[in-house]
Amino acid sequence: MRESKRRKTAAIIVNPFSGKGLALATALEALFILKQAGVNVEIVKTLGPGHAREFAGNFASSVDVLVSVGGDGTLNEVANGVIEAGSVTPIAVVPTGTANVVARELALPKDLKAQVMLAVEGRVRRLDMGCAGGHHFAMCAGAGLDAAIVEAVARRRSEQGIGMWHYVAPAIREAWDYRYPPLRVTVDGAPVDESATFVVVGNISRYGGLFRLFEDASPEDGLLHVCCFHGRRLPDLMRYAWAAFRGSLSKLGDVDYYRGKRITLASDENVPVQIDGDPGSKLPMTLTVRPKAVSFCAPA
Repeated sequence: MRESKRRKTAAIIVNPFSGKGLALATALEALFILKQAGVNVEIVKTLGPGHAREFAGNFASSVDVLVSVGGDGTLNEVANGVIEAGSVTPIAVVPTGTANVVARELALPKDLKAQVMLAVEGRVRRLDMGCAGGHHFAMCAGAGLDAAIVEAVARRRSEQGIGMWHYVAPAIREAWDYRYPPLRVTVDGAPVDESATFVVVGNISRYGGLFRLFEDASPEDGLLHVCCFHGRRLPDLMRYAWAAFRGSLSKLGDVDYYRGKRITLASDENVPVQIDGDPGSKLPMTLTVRPKAVSFCAPA
């Protein structure tokens, strides 16, 4: 569903630490652009985890549009806040994070003014969200190796934020040290895999900014897409990364794909989970899809 109207009130939710401080300056520019466009706008700064979610819930019923300035983590919190408020208020994305996966998926313009004006008069796309352990995700959830890497990066996160290079050393170290306990995967009640070494469940085609894991996934198809890996060595991870970068991961013999509306992941060991690039809980976990759960401002 796509619709368009001019919006007159907005709230900017900014993570001031995103982009090594770039986000705050960007948010102030966005504030100026919105005011010049005749929008009544307020700006709030997050001070820690959960604040963007809280702000979004508080503003969702009182403004025409929410503007998320930050990375995918900030956007995830804003989307969760909107869902919890039971609102259909659209979210405009001004990306200042490391990967900006959702912005890439929505094919947002690079120009800041063009991004901000989508909040004023852009069309609205009602997109699906995944749900893992009660927490909604726009991009993906993963169990096993990628979640272990996310946990390792999170332990080193600082107020200055992180860049792509922060993932390199943890990825190599975890790929070398991780024990790869087997994962059991069930799709819509049917067991499909009992020996996966790590699994990614996606709502969109992109993963981590540089990679395309799911060639045919769409956040408007009402499905979750499942990628089961079976490699156990550092060379396997490098092979997967190169194939995903080239968009040819599905051609590998030790990678299997499934799709469905209810995915269950389990293991006999203590396996971590990541949700939209942030640490989640542990397995077992059931993941479901919530069709058309959140509205986003996007190009026509």
